[in-house]
Amino acid sequence: MVSLETLPNMIDITAVAADTRLSDVDRICDIAKAYHCASTITLPCYFSRTLKNTIGYDLLHGCVTGFPFGGELTSAKVYEAKQLELLGAQEIDMVMNIGAFLSGNLKYTKQDISAVCDAVKIPVKVIIETALLTDEQIARAAELVAGAGAPWVKSSTGFQGKPTTVEMVRIMKDAVGDTVKVKASGGIRSLDTLLEMADAGAERFGLGVRGCDGILRELDQRLGRENMIGQKE
Repeated sequence: MVSLETLPNMIDITAVAADTRLSDVDRICDIAKAYHCASTITLPCYFSRTLKNTIGYDLLHGCVTGFPFGGELTSAKVYEAKQLELLGAQEIDMVMNIGAFLSGNLKYTKQDISAVCDAVKIPVKVIIETALLTDEQIARAAELVAGAGAPWVKSSTGFQGKPTTVEMVRIMKDAVGDTVKVKASGGIRSLDTLLEMADAGAERFGLGVRGCDGILRELDQRLGRENMIGQKE
């Protein structure tokens, strides 16, 4: 059972929408520092800003590649991942080639993932976009990610209109067991849902900068403290 006190250590605060502004990037840094979150994640063009804004804090610095559709050339994903690692990224969230997977081209899909994982020394979280998959496909995609050598399988970008559910998390976890860690993201809007997902096997959560306020306020209330959003230590 995850405690409320340590829950923020499992949260990645993200600013990855197409209309992400510098103010959003600065805000995820402020939130991550105030709550001692696991990491900040933003678009590649803003990565250096998150790095600069969190100097001296015990935070991981994450970024995305192949985002948000996964249809880039494998070589492009590999190049971007390498560049981000050189800039100081400590984790990368990449999107699986969803179209290839749905077309049944599992060999290509697996090779695409493996190429990125092999190109860098930092952990790669592979987004399978559960919003576009059936339960059976979610399980198959999670197994494919594990077989490709990725240490994490992640549910969703959050851009496909169908929120990640506790059952989706459970399916992913059942598919990979203890071989791969599970990250839940995409449309998580309540603290109870997040806690249920943790019980189902999720070890990390992605919360967007524009959707995290409600969960963090609820967390503060249950811990009996003033709201910490935007506060810096």
